[in-house]
Amino acid sequence: MNIHAGCLPVIITIFNRVRTALDLAADADLSGRIEVWDIQQFLSTNISEHSQFDSTARNAKLAEIIGKYNAIIDEKETDPSLRIEFEAK
Repeated sequence: MNIHAGCLPVIITIFNRVRTALDLAADADLSGRIEVWDIQQFLSTNISEHSQFDSTARNAKLAEIIGKYNAIIDEKETDPSLRIEFEAK
């Protein structure tokens, strides 16, 4: 398990489920041994970082990341509704 290997696992979930995930981690005696992140904050931070905090590059970088995500969905998933539709401006 990652925890036993000294890694800090991260759960990324929707904002409304962060508290639930933290409570479940506490119930499983994993408090302080895992991280729980809100998906919107996670994505916003990553998009900003990968676009080097340049607001003009943000949409292009987001389109690139979504393109990679959609490629994974096309290759690995059977449900095409998991794809994200995004048009860079």
